Amino acid sequence: MNKLMILILVAFVSVLSYSCDDEVDAPQVLEIYNGYFVYGEATQFSGLENNAIMVNGSVVGQATKYMALGSGTLVVSHENNSTADLPNSTVFGLNSADEFVVGGDPIAFTDTPGNYFFRSDTIAKTVSFVAIDSWGIIGSGTPGGWDEDTNMALESSDNGEFVYTVTADLVGDEWLKFRANDQWAPQLGVTDGSLALRLFDSESDPSSIQVPESGNYTVKLILGAEFRYELNKN
Repeated sequence: MNKLMILILVAFVSVLSYSCDDEVDAPQVLEIYNGYFVYGEATQFSGLENNAIMVNGSVVGQATKYMALGSGTLVVSHENNSTADLPNSTVFGLNSADEFVVGGDPIAFTDTPGNYFFRSDTIAKTVSFVAIDSWGIIGSGTPGGWDEDTNMALESSDNGEFVYTVTADLVGDEWLKFRANDQWAPQLGVTDGSLALRLFDSESDPSSIQVPESGNYTVKLILGAEFRYELNKN
């Protein structure tokens, strides 16, 4: 082996050793935020974070969030490819006429602390709070039929994602819906295969959910960054 080849080999080994010894930091992956978000001292969200995103309604400009609320204020922002360091935010609040508008003041929550649906509507320029005391399932596929709710229990509310569950015997090929406060609004059913919310009596009913086959099920309702459900046969 000639001297040139030896020098090349030594240089290669040195570079390889340097590369192995020094840790190379992985590039930081930026979190990108799009959509309507709600946060503030009245909520459990201090700013832009994944679970602070609101669920878009069937009407343009309408968004809804299920969350725990306490005394204080909250704001709604619309994000367009925002990051924590470089937000591209349009911030909404209330003006002197209590209209929901761009650049308005933070929204004060003064009702009894608890779990609520919060809805904002940029077209109607309104915000709404609907208190939720209980959740249950109802329908021809459930133990109580269409006459009586089968109550669900809150399993967890970690990071602003609420999971309600019930274990019950369900009837195959029959139907169920999720109902709040033993009333028909708010209720959750399906539209185009996805869980859909009827928040007020004036809104249209979503369709019922069909039970695939008879058996004992653990039924889950998950209300977080999206609204979804699970029918898990035991």
